[in-house]
Amino acid sequence: MAYAYEEEPVQLWVPGQELPAFMQNTATDYHIHAWNSFFEWVIWTHVLKLTPPPITQWTDTAALACAMALPRALGQCGEALKLPQDLQKNKRGYYLIRVLSIPNEKNGDPDLTQQMYQYCKDDVTTEREISKRLYKLNPTERKVWELDQTINIRGIKVDKPRVGNALNVYDMAQADLKGRLKEITGLDNPNSQKQFLGWLQDKGVSIENTQKATLKQLLGEKDTNGVHRAVELKMSLSKTAPKKYQSMADKMGTGTRLHGNVMYHGASTGRWSSTGVNLQNIARPTLDADWCIDSLTYEDLALFQMTDTDPMEALSSSVRGMLIPEDGHKFIVGDYSSIEARALAWLAGQEDKLEIFRGDGKVYEDAASKIFHVPVKKVTKDQRFLGKISELACGYGGGAGAFQQMADIYGVEIPRIKAEIIKRKWRKANSRIVDFWKEIELAFTYVTEEWVERMRADEVIETRANPTPQRPQDAKSQRSVEAQRVKMWVSNNFLKIQLPSGRRLFYFHPRVEWRELDIYTIPDGQLNGGLTVSYNKITHGSLHNFRVEASQLGAVAYTIPAKSLSYMGVNSTTRKFERIKTYGGKLVENITQAVARDIMAESMLLLEEQGYPIVLTVHDEIISEVTNGNVEEFTAIMERTPKWAEGFPVKVEAYEAYRYRK
Repeated sequence: MAYAYEEEPVQLWVPGQELPAFMQNTATDYHIHAWNSFFEWVIWTHVLKLTPPPITQWTDTAALACAMALPRALGQCGEALKLPQDLQKNKRGYYLIRVLSIPNEKNGDPDLTQQMYQYCKDDVTTEREISKRLYKLNPTERKVWELDQTINIRGIKVDKPRVGNALNVYDMAQADLKGRLKEITGLDNPNSQKQFLGWLQDKGVSIENTQKATLKQLLGEKDTNGVHRAVELKMSLSKTAPKKYQSMADKMGTGTRLHGNVMYHGASTGRWSSTGVNLQNIARPTLDADWCIDSLTYEDLALFQMTDTDPMEALSSSVRGMLIPEDGHKFIVGDYSSIEARALAWLAGQEDKLEIFRGDGKVYEDAASKIFHVPVKKVTKDQRFLGKISELACGYGGGAGAFQQMADIYGVEIPRIKAEIIKRKWRKANSRIVDFWKEIELAFTYVTEEWVERMRADEVIETRANPTPQRPQDAKSQRSVEAQRVKMWVSNNFLKIQLPSGRRLFYFHPRVEWRELDIYTIPDGQLNGGLTVSYNKITHGSLHNFRVEASQLGAVAYTIPAKSLSYMGVNSTTRKFERIKTYGGKLVENITQAVARDIMAESMLLLEEQGYPIVLTVHDEIISEVTNGNVEEFTAIMERTPKWAEGFPVKVEAYEAYRYRK
């Protein structure tokens, strides 16, 4: 183990040596900075068998980095902050860990061992340098992080016997499905995508892959080639939800509780994510969950086959129910109702929508009423569905394409023109929200361009990544811009958005680029009294060629200036730290999600204070494990509006149960 006191040289402790003084006397009021402090806590507790210092004496530098939207990985964070090369993470560490952890002839190699020691010491050096460049959490947020650690240490119980039975049923179901699929296809390995696609092609069916969406689409077509049964078996064989049982078994080990599953600031907005077993992404039951769970009292595949039940579907429907309270305890679960939609209306000042949330909450019906010009009471089921899609797809700047994609998720095909009309009507009915997108985008553009201009003028800008003593008094570097309930400015290479709660969102190295945007319009007098549908295209070649192309379509082309906003951040798909494009609607989505999270975080602190210990959060849900307490009190605590959120119409639906459910 490598460690350092303040700015003193890094030291090394290895088993057999006397423990460092700070580990021998944990009652001393000292403070520990660690990258991923929960890992260090586990080592202290379960490997060294020591009592670690209380959570209040720890600071997690990885959490601080994530709170600033920097990478959670130590090496990536050092690179993002452009640390000097000699202070960057030692990249040989991965190789050394692999070689020295897996039995082989190199185990015990003294040279490699010394390299490993140096690697550990280098990590401390890198972390210490990064720590100097990070902001501390504000007092409220510090409490939220401490609660996050408490939740991870506390853990949540798993129905271990049924998890074991589920794994056995899964193995039996897999073998049965493979056998039946082999019988139909004659393939040696029906799990092989290449073999299965080849078999389909021999049957006259050509598809690009065996992903769920592709196979589902194939099942929607007429079965002229007799392949549907094989496709159904393939889809069942490929279900991923049942694999969570193995993950649960691995993570709880010899115990019965899952620990360390909640990741503080898992998203740049501050929302939690999961690590280990992904409890933030559990499939909703498609079958009677209680019956499926009861059936797992036995490890018997025949029970499902007798009732003509797909065992894989039954396993998927049972996953949530594997989370249970301790004997003599119960779960109380509270779920915020449409909290992000409420936050968006509150932030934008869309008062008509806020009034609906304060009343019956029928926003989908209201949206449909405004789109189809009918009274709310006369909105049909189909109209309500389109109203729902408009609310989900259009709230953050989504266009007709986004509307179509959202409808497609629900299995409904919407013509492009119809989607365009509905989008425009939604925007007209929600003008304050549309204005909010524009205000936020304008503020981002203004503060970023001002910051860039000052840097171009060779003004000295203080940065945490490159501190300069010339202007130590400069905290913000420039004036802020207010947009509704948020404030925005750039300093220390970060664009910062101060939320109503006082917490900040960070965007590293913001950038505004201007380019020419070529637009052509295609008028159609038959559409809604002369509706004009616009199509955008950024040209990379000749403007002349573009105008010729547009004229061939009977369109009128013209050019307008357009801006592209971007910043450096962690790509949610690739997990790489790279330049990410954004726009007003996307920024508003970030702000909205962050405000909803802050409402929830303050409720979590209140619940803990009132004797409702939290064992898990899932999206907008809070799960507490108690011996007593009641749903009414729990709901009342969650519905308390923070002082900073005056006028926010909070609504919570809560229940008590002896298994987690949705």
